[in-house]
Amino acid sequence: MKRLAAVLALLLLLAPLTSATPYWFKEGIYAKYVSRSPANSGPGANIGGGNVIQIPWEQNGSISYYCPYVELTWRVLKVTGDKAQVGVLLQGINCTRKVVKVMDEETARELLRQYQEKYSFSGGECVRITSETGNVTVCEDSYTEQTEHYRAGLVVVEGRGNLFNDSYIPENFTRSGTFELDLKTGDIYVNGIYEGMNFFWTESPANVTGLEILPGLKVETVKMINSTAMTYYGDFNAPVYMAYTNMMNLNGTVGKDVILYDGSSGLAIAFFTPFSPVWKALGISNAVLQDTEFAREHEEDIKKGNKMPPFGLALAETNIDFTQPAELPEEGPSKTAIMAVAGIVVVLGVLVLWRWRR
Repeated sequence: MKRLAAVLALLLLLAPLTSATPYWFKEGIYAKYVSRSPANSGPGANIGGGNVIQIPWEQNGSISYYCPYVELTWRVLKVTGDKAQVGVLLQGINCTRKVVKVMDEETARELLRQYQEKYSFSGGECVRITSETGNVTVCEDSYTEQTEHYRAGLVVVEGRGNLFNDSYIPENFTRSGTFELDLKTGDIYVNGIYEGMNFFWTESPANVTGLEILPGLKVETVKMINSTAMTYYGDFNAPVYMAYTNMMNLNGTVGKDVILYDGSSGLAIAFFTPFSPVWKALGISNAVLQDTEFAREHEEDIKKGNKMPPFGLALAETNIDFTQPAELPEEGPSKTAIMAVAGIVVVLGVLVLWRWRR
């Protein structure tokens, strides 16, 4: 019987764990996040906004959108066993655009020479041409032209050329994509390639230390914030948990991810994630999205109460039922638990039968 008890204990340890997804997870669940960061007034205000989204463009080039308003929405499209297909949608409203292409020095010098010849520049001090339609400046190592609606030019520096075109005309853009999520491990796959781990939700926010959002980018610290967290969706009472990753340098951006979780539901209610596996699904290099408007508009509430304003992308809309698990109607055991117990019973039955026949 002692041997039988030991086998039982081992089987219990080896029994499958329940799915590492929150109680509210199911097909059709979605959450929308918003970041509002208008441009500062004064010189340079026409860059569009404080939210910056960078997209790779051709070879050695990129397109950056500067947006006063950004929305990110994820939605669970399909659940099959331990896998889920998740759709993501990113929208920027009234953005301005900056296109940059890096060229080798020889090619850049030849292009610059053509501009210099066009405006009879032979060296020395810069030549400046002013007209009703715009201004042109030609120098030894640069050429720029600027109008009310755009600024374009070429700068040769440090052995390379930077060709740029800034558009000041507000425009909207949309990026969409999907990724596959392993519900057991939290792994994210884009077109079958592993890209990182899910951070949109977690079953246990207090225990996300070590979560590897991207290869080389892990959650280093988790702190419980004993205050009310404010979002566009509404207030979330304590406890809430703030997770910080290590610093990272990727695609010319240096920083760290910071994620705020609701302690009860496990949902990320705000996050600043310049580095994210989800950006890969959207074809984005990185995104620096930092909300500034909410804190400004609720300055008095923040000062008077024990409340924390949102940062980065903040929750604005969702169909998640935030009812606590203890308040839900009592349900039977999960299929996983039933299968585990059934398996143990069968094995024990075989062992008993084997022992009886001896």
